[in-house]
Amino acid sequence: MCGRPATGWPERVAPLGPGGTVARHRAVRRLLAGTRTAARPWPGGGWQFTDRAGRLRYCPGLEALWAAVGSAAGPVVVPDPRDEDGVHTLPGPDTGTADPHALVVWTAAALHAGPAAPWLVVRAAGWRMAAGRVDGAPGRAPRVTVGRCAGAGLTVEAPGGARSLAEQLAAHLAELSVRPPSGTF
Repeated sequence: MCGRPATGWPERVAPLGPGGTVARHRAVRRLLAGTRTAARPWPGGGWQFTDRAGRLRYCPGLEALWAAVGSAAGPVVVPDPRDEDGVHTLPGPDTGTADPHALVVWTAAALHAGPAAPWLVVRAAGWRMAAGRVDGAPGRAPRVTVGRCAGAGLTVEAPGGARSLAEQLAAHLAELSVRPPSGTF
């Protein structure tokens, strides 16, 4: 492995403990609603993706899953090209809490939104998740860092469409019926 961690960035950001697989599956199911595709956790890791024609495909992680979804149905999280905001913040109570599994699912999906979002930073509930294409080159693995951040609410940074991405994330978290706990998650 040459010094590389054996787990991918989603597991480093939100380790799969008890209930983690269920939480991720719930978030994936919500984002896939209306695409006529489906995904479910694969025993032993990864995802089983079913496209519109009913063909099955094994995806080893969230990045591969959203790439498969994008090729079958188009991106599910899309920034508004008319939105030129690089950074947008929504206040805390309206955004729900930053469920780490929902944020991992959503961030992976947003990274496959196309050229409008080659990198993405999401700050919420005291955590910072940054994901971006290394050197901006296609085909490179996303780079994600996790660290403590001050403040509440939801801040999204993207090269374009930050306001629309922040609003989509807030709506996604609200639809998952996630309510803020006291403090951070």
